[in-house]
Amino acid sequence: MNYSDALEYINALKKGGMKWGLDRIRRALRQCGSPELGLRFVHVAGTNGKGSTARMIQSILTAAGYRTGLYLSPAITGYRGTITIDNTAIPKQDFAGIAGSLAALLSHTDDTERLSEFEFTTALALLYFAGEKADICVIECGLGGKEDATNVIPAPLAAVLTPVSLDHTGILGSSISQIAAAKCGIIKPPCAVVSSPEQNHDALAVILKTAAENGLAVRIPSKSAARIKKLMFGVTQFEYDDMLITLPLTGGFQIGNALTAVEAVRSLEKHGFQVSRRQITEGLNRTAIPCRQEVLRRSPLIMVDGAHNPQGIAALADTLNRHRIKGLTLVMGMLADKDVFECIRLLAPFCAKVICCTPEPPRALPALKLAEIVKKAAPFEVMVVDSPASAIKTALKQPETPILAAGSFYTASAVRQALLKNNEFMN
Repeated sequence: MNYSDALEYINALKKGGMKWGLDRIRRALRQCGSPELGLRFVHVAGTNGKGSTARMIQSILTAAGYRTGLYLSPAITGYRGTITIDNTAIPKQDFAGIAGSLAALLSHTDDTERLSEFEFTTALALLYFAGEKADICVIECGLGGKEDATNVIPAPLAAVLTPVSLDHTGILGSSISQIAAAKCGIIKPPCAVVSSPEQNHDALAVILKTAAENGLAVRIPSKSAARIKKLMFGVTQFEYDDMLITLPLTGGFQIGNALTAVEAVRSLEKHGFQVSRRQITEGLNRTAIPCRQEVLRRSPLIMVDGAHNPQGIAALADTLNRHRIKGLTLVMGMLADKDVFECIRLLAPFCAKVICCTPEPPRALPALKLAEIVKKAAPFEVMVVDSPASAIKTALKQPETPILAAGSFYTASAVRQALLKNNEFMN
């Protein structure tokens, strides 16, 4: 199986849809020799910020000299970008080789036991990390926690909970407490437990209760201990615990993610992962996070952001307000299970026009339906096109207009990819 074959095989698994539970991936990994049992983990769950926090943890540990694996979702920069060691994507040859071996091993599996796309890539990542003898692996939950395929791993050294809010309510529960309970499934003693300083009160109550039931304490960094020095496009700088931390990122919300990452790394010290203040600042300074308020062009502005629920969109709106951004052309594509009306309402003060499109996943909200909701939410000029690539092409026909692509990581990623193919539009 070559790399193209591997991608074709994995894309074919999408037809089976999302699958819940751990039985299938447990059986698959047992057939592979249980690679997860020889690894050490940091497990990250939450509604918003988990990808950013996971990347920051990897970057710090890499700066400290530890061979650090990272598994993320969704595939913002392609499948290889979801599986990295020390911020280097899995080579095509290794990806194809492991995918081929795994597919062959599972070839006699009947339809009911066949892995989903996410389960397959999770198993692939664990096999790669084991083969490369990673010192530690940072694993981001795909959806929820307890029944998420990534929870096949043994008790992590640290369970990290980023801010929890209402999302995937049809699967995880209709209240923040129910959603938090699902995400707290990653808390398995004797792990350390770390929560974001910006955690929802109801979610925090569930986290504290779950930790206490397992005889564990919860580490919560103090947001008030961070003194903001600079908030600019592409630069977020603050002081914390005698460190001047400079993130090459946009958005004050990243401070909470960075503090969570710092305390997560510090919780690993008792396991032999010693990290200095200098290594923390170096690691955070090198963190790259695509599609999280990512500025691709400064003047006129082009920003892409994967925010897809009201909490994430509120953070985006805060940045737009802080920098007095107005008159945006909004390229928007969302999934059907999101609170579309509220997301549009939050962005309305900053936008003059919306170009609605349909992102790739089967769960996508058709552009025409999105346009109907947009028209009810605010008096925008609304256009409808078929895809994010077509939407950004249309937006660029007005060269002096600032552009924002948001509503889904799938939309932001597709727009980002289209723009990166044309360096004329980049800084």
